[in-house]
Amino acid sequence: ALMEAPASHPLSEAIVKGALNEGVSVPKDLDLKDHTLLPGEGISAVVNGKVVYVGNKKLFQRIGLYDKLPAEHAALVDEWASAGGTTGFISIADEGIMGLYCVADKIRAEGREVVQNLKKMGIEIFMLTGDLRPAAVGIGNQIGIDDDFIKSELLPEDKLSAIENEVSASRGKDRYWRAKRAVMMVGDGVNDAPALALADVSVAMGEGAALALETSDVTLMDSDLRKLQYIIHMGKRVIRTIAVNIVFSLLVKGVVGGFTLAGRGSLWAAIASDVGAMLLVTLNGMRLLPSAKKKNDLAAADGASEV
Repeated sequence: ALMEAPASHPLSEAIVKGALNEGVSVPKDLDLKDHTLLPGEGISAVVNGKVVYVGNKKLFQRIGLYDKLPAEHAALVDEWASAGGTTGFISIADEGIMGLYCVADKIRAEGREVVQNLKKMGIEIFMLTGDLRPAAVGIGNQIGIDDDFIKSELLPEDKLSAIENEVSASRGKDRYWRAKRAVMMVGDGVNDAPALALADVSVAMGEGAALALETSDVTLMDSDLRKLQYIIHMGKRVIRTIAVNIVFSLLVKGVVGGFTLAGRGSLWAAIASDVGAMLLVTLNGMRLLPSAKKKNDLAAADGASEV
């Protein structure tokens, strides 16, 4: 808890909350210095003069401590990973790995439904995560993401590279005469920030890290995934409404121009048609405003998910 408290990663917050729920208190005589975030791996710090590491398997393989883990403990780690858990370790100076833990992601009740609805809209969904392959596949399968669309054990630069490849593919020359294929990145952690900055559209979950919130184009006020589906649907409605308004306005201008060229138009008719078209376009745009019924439906759905 002492090591994780200064970090802003959702996993760190979960560990700190878990320690508080268990009544764990941090001794006040511990001196924490040089707290450092290790992207995609964990954190390090100096506690009472001793170097302490807390992080994932990749970190401890890099610093050469994982190979010294007893066989029974390594088997336990593999068992946790196969069950879909995210495993972590803690080491103190030259004493090696002193502890290991497992944190399991809680699947949001609406997760699978939202994924299926997005697929029906023709949207390809990829899962980019730093978790081990067994844990990533376990979570992905629960929410309806196929194994081929799950990319696991990724560092921040790996996520950035994955988004960069998708963005480059969406802007290929063979797409000039087709609808633009935009790439959306949804994330909540510090490690997601570089990829969020590169995506065509980036969305940060409201309970995520501050850096992710600052980098994103859109920030959801909470972590309700149905709102992600809502903003995509609303974006499409906005584009359709703009197109309809433009076509209608040009059509009115064309009709008025035709009557004028035929000698059957007048100044007052032109003014009336222009004002009338403006009012109709405005009213059509106002249809995008959320109605009280939609707000009540969303509130009822929130209440049902909490129950």
